[in-house]
Amino acid sequence: MSNSTKPYSSLQIALHWAVAALIILNYFVSEGMGHAFHQHLDNSNDGYGLVSSIHVYVGLTIIALVIIRLIVRVVSKTPAPSKTNYAMLDRVSKGMHHLLYLLMFLVPVFGAGAWFFGIHILGDVHEITMNLMMLLVLIHASAALFHQYILKDDTLLKMFGRK
Repeated sequence: MSNSTKPYSSLQIALHWAVAALIILNYFVSEGMGHAFHQHLDNSNDGYGLVSSIHVYVGLTIIALVIIRLIVRVVSKTPAPSKTNYAMLDRVSKGMHHLLYLLMFLVPVFGAGAWFFGIHILGDVHEITMNLMMLLVLIHASAALFHQYILKDDTLLKMFGRK
């Protein structure tokens, strides 16, 4: 019982999975970033190790890809959102998607603001919002599995380019 026959474009799918993979990578490559950040604030030449460099530049890449993803979403046709037949759940889903897009952009912006401009409080905001975003990512993934295996509406298959 699919709600739409329009598939996501290959570009939309690639951007979705690229951003997802980079967010997950950066989450796991964040160990020691607090220490690196403090070293960086003390002396701008310190704090630049392989892990911190990867974390910072992957974050900048995420900002760029999210901007591209939003532009592609606005100019491209996308499948209609899957409906659950529960209006409240559908509204929550839409709101969560908006919040997830916002956090995908703001989390690395906060991190970049902390790292490049030395705004210490943004480092704390970055960490808190990253954890919130990861919680939403888990809920998002769970919802995709719910749609696929409980509602059987092929939502998950759309993001693999199979429907």
